[in-house]
Amino acid sequence: MLDTYEYEVQTEWSGRRGGRLTGEGLPPLEFSAPPEFAGEAGKWTPEHLLAGASASCLTATFLAIAEISKLELESFRMKVHARLEKIPGEGYRFTEITMAPEIGVAPQNVEKAQRVLGKAEKNCFVNQSLRATIKVEPHFVTSPVAVQG
Repeated sequence: MLDTYEYEVQTEWSGRRGGRLTGEGLPPLEFSAPPEFAGEAGKWTPEHLLAGASASCLTATFLAIAEISKLELESFRMKVHARLEKIPGEGYRFTEITMAPEIGVAPQNVEKAQRVLGKAEKNCFVNQSLRATIKVEPHFVTSPVAVQG
């Protein structure tokens, strides 16, 4: 692995408080300020995208470490709640992101899944870059048989 990686995206205004986000080789994504900040309803917002970046980073990191660790998974899904607060003297900023992964594994793999999740938390680049407090509250769903992913 290299010491440095770079990622580039572009935005183009499409009217009001929104636009289109593009990146080479990626599908375009329409975005807007959220309705509470005079944006358009029904479009991705920067706030949703930050929560999504946090969630997708932890998910991808967990899945990579699970694969390397040969952890047999049955399922993985996660709900994320991001809190944007007005801080006196600072303005609005994200103060807390709570992540609730639901991880399906065989009963004998719960401890291994907990270790893998702990490693993923420490190695999720996006979450390590944020000022917000990151909370991970996992729920393990066990069944007698799990398939390797």
